Amino acid sequence: MLSLALAVAACGGSHTPGASVPRARTFIDAVPLLPEDLDSSATPSPEAETVLPSWSSGLVRPAGVTPGAGTQLPPASAVVPYLATSWRTAPGGDITFELRRGVRSASGDPFTARDVAWSIRRDLAVTPAAPYLFSLAHLDRADPLTVLGPYAIRFNVTAQSPFLLGVLASLEGAIFDRKLYLAHASPSDPWGEGWGATHSAGFGAYYVAQFREGQRIILLRNPYAWDHPFYTKVEIRQMPDSGHRLAAIFAGRIDHTTGLDFGDFGTAIQYGWANHVRASILQTGPAVESWFLNLAVKPFDNPDVRRALDIAIDRSQIAGQTWGGFAKPDVLALPGAYGQAQPGVDDVASARRLLARAGYPHGFTLPVYVPYDLGVGNQSYELYLLGQQLAQVGITLAPTVVYDDDQLYALAGAHQVPSAIEDVVPLLGGAAFTLITTYGGVALDPASPASHFGYADPAVATLLADLAGTPASAPVGPLIEKITARIDSDVPAVNLFELPVENVTRAQIVGYAARAVPVTYYEYLRPAR
Repeated sequence: MLSLALAVAACGGSHTPGASVPRARTFIDAVPLLPEDLDSSATPSPEAETVLPSWSSGLVRPAGVTPGAGTQLPPASAVVPYLATSWRTAPGGDITFELRRGVRSASGDPFTARDVAWSIRRDLAVTPAAPYLFSLAHLDRADPLTVLGPYAIRFNVTAQSPFLLGVLASLEGAIFDRKLYLAHASPSDPWGEGWGATHSAGFGAYYVAQFREGQRIILLRNPYAWDHPFYTKVEIRQMPDSGHRLAAIFAGRIDHTTGLDFGDFGTAIQYGWANHVRASILQTGPAVESWFLNLAVKPFDNPDVRRALDIAIDRSQIAGQTWGGFAKPDVLALPGAYGQAQPGVDDVASARRLLARAGYPHGFTLPVYVPYDLGVGNQSYELYLLGQQLAQVGITLAPTVVYDDDQLYALAGAHQVPSAIEDVVPLLGGAAFTLITTYGGVALDPASPASHFGYADPAVATLLADLAGTPASAPVGPLIEKITARIDSDVPAVNLFELPVENVTRAQIVGYAARAVPVTYYEYLRPAR
């Protein structure tokens, strides 16, 4: 496809990065899939949410915590400074940021408050999820920002909200080199989206020096990087085959990977030490495999049917016999990654009684749309177990395989999807965001198939509005408990389990952390001393 280099000289910069980088300072990451578009204005996808933040730059970043399968993740408001050095919140909820001085993009352009103001307006104009997220944060869309000086800017809100810092720590709050984007804009493309699809323009540690769709992304260190990353070059390779990635890291041809088939992951655990490889679970959750139900169609319009499905499933069996046994059963709207204990609820006899009361004493055939891996790929045993369990209450699964997310969204938008099993990752971290972005009527993740499935509860909507208006410093626990109790009693979706995130790395490399979205920030990595 395209082989593209950042044209620094053509964009007003005076530095041309060197082409030759010693292997000892090169980090090679292998991922199952690369994004097709490097601009945040593209359709949201899991690969974009985990890959693009590696070089994007925000005012703040999500706080990382010590990795591990039992790690509890912090709330969305737990952020650390990045392009901002400090901030203060006014009584009405406005936040004023003091910006880091002496920061330059790879083009040599200095970072100022004008870049922040332009970037947030760009995010709102072109990024699919940004209007939704900033509305949760009550950003004043008519007057969102006030530049107070070259290194000070205020975010103006219409009401207090606990969400603004979390939004700014997400990909949707990315800050760009305004001059570089404008140099590649046109009357028909005023925000430079065409150029941004294959380039980067941020103030972080790295910039995109080359992008070959479906093959690799080459990042080079920003020659003006203020955070002085150890690795001067990062190569992100697309390697869909799990066995090839395992062989490559054992042979020392790559430094990191994730998303291995769990047979290969078991091999990495057992034999990694002999190949200077460390394999572990970075975290479990908050991504949840969830079964979304279209409450507008039969039989899911009947709450007894939904509750019967919920208690007919033995999540412990599925989690224990698939995903290498590293998944964790998840029942409630709030996943265990945020400290919520998950009860064991499987009860076949009660499920049969609920179905009989709903008018289905002999069960029914249940159509469900599933992704390729779950239908015929390496996770198909999971679907087999689910089918065996539901057969005990008379329900016959009738799966239809969907080969890409866009296809599923189109079908759901046309109201042709009665139910779908999907991996759900909240757009932002924290208990409140998990609720809001996964479920809940008027405030629903626009990237989720559930957004088309019609769950709307006035009581939940009222509680969500109360939650959105809660100051960041105020306790939100009681509100979250009320919302989760209501959602869990309605069962608009049947959660199955929290997904594990693998971390397979050369043993001497340190600096990894667990976060709500498992992004590898390469500037934090370095060899162990």
